[in-house]
Amino acid sequence: MGTEAGRKEHYVHGYEEWTRRWMTMRTAERELAFLMPHLAPGRRVLDCGCGPGSITVGLARAVMPADVIGIDIEPRQLETARSLAAEGSIGNVRFEEGSIYEIPFPDASFDVAVAHFVIEHVSDPGRALREMRRVLRPGGVAAIKDPYYPAFVFRPRTPEVALFQELMARWQEHNGASTTYAADLRAHLLDAGFSRTEASGGMETTAGTGEIAAVFRMIIENQVRDTAFRQSVITHGWATEAQMDAISESAAEFAKRPDVFGFIVFVQALGFV
Repeated sequence: MGTEAGRKEHYVHGYEEWTRRWMTMRTAERELAFLMPHLAPGRRVLDCGCGPGSITVGLARAVMPADVIGIDIEPRQLETARSLAAEGSIGNVRFEEGSIYEIPFPDASFDVAVAHFVIEHVSDPGRALREMRRVLRPGGVAAIKDPYYPAFVFRPRTPEVALFQELMARWQEHNGASTTYAADLRAHLLDAGFSRTEASGGMETTAGTGEIAAVFRMIIENQVRDTAFRQSVITHGWATEAQMDAISESAAEFAKRPDVFGFIVFVQALGFV
């Protein structure tokens, strides 16, 4: 995010420890499987909005010995990412503070640019994609993946789950985020100057057990405890503190219910220079 827009926009999940713990569960091999065939040793990679770096270090392993650089606007995320790279002795990766709206590198600096669950949080996707296009060399590729929230389903639709989804939608809108832009990713990439695009849809499901169910519980329990989220909800009169506490307290039992079912839908796209 940049100087002006960045002041108005915020990462909707915040930067508390639970968020970093959740994001470090992600891997390049799993989250960016659609990109991996386009990676090879020697291809220089930029990871925009790298967060705590778990995806970035996977990209670094795939293109060794080429450089991989992760940028993020949040210093705490970068500290976690640097520690993760050091623990894994990944020497071809580094992390710098930077905005996807104003990528701090010259034109045609990279072979690959990545934004995983990042552009959903900005109010001007076109500007972000143009910046990614700018720093790519001829023959380069951008990989974008973002959720399509209108297709998310969680059942049973308890009062707590229904209110949680309503509050998240309001919070995203308040922060300038888009819940629907991903469906138009191919058009956005072409408008940003990419010569060719590919896109596909994907889905992850939960049936009350396993990693996805644990993540779902983690989000419900902790999102409503996030200071910025909580203050905004109360200030705007979207819900009371008691209602938010009820959401958090319901998460553990909800995740264990035998009738739990849900799925999240995302779009993944490649833009070629």
